[in-house]
Amino acid sequence: MKYKIIMFVGLLIISCSYSVYTTGYPHLKTIQVLPVENQTSNYDLRDMVFNSLVDNYQLDGRLKLVGMSPDCQLECRILDYTNKIVSYSGSSIDEYEVRVLFDITFTDLKKNQVIWQNGSLMQSERYSLSDENSIFKSEEDAQEEITSKLFDTIMKNTLEEW
Repeated sequence: MKYKIIMFVGLLIISCSYSVYTTGYPHLKTIQVLPVENQTSNYDLRDMVFNSLVDNYQLDGRLKLVGMSPDCQLECRILDYTNKIVSYSGSSIDEYEVRVLFDITFTDLKKNQVIWQNGSLMQSERYSLSDENSIFKSEEDAQEEITSKLFDTIMKNTLEEW
């Protein structure tokens, strides 16, 4: 019985140290996230996207944020923003959809090459003000989810290698 407990604890310790994070570019240690350009009339979105990207890079920890001499840099432009009605019943609106079109460029400054670029990256999310089963209850909730998905998309197409 002691042997089984020791094996279980050993496996638990080993499994806790395992990480699914990987990097296809081990020479990249630092990043600079350039200020987000916003070509829409939703002016608050620029700061929300920038702050979300910075926060997510800090939480992720694979790249250290720096202001000078970065190994790589991220450029982000917001090209379009829409918030449209998706469904309604009678005179009430049931669901909206927020869509944000991005232009993203991730550049390896050490090798002077673009690692990933997407000039038409669309992220969208739905929300409902009235449906209690809806995951997102406001436009701001949908925007926050979009910025989180944006970071995940950037990481999957840059540092992660599967």
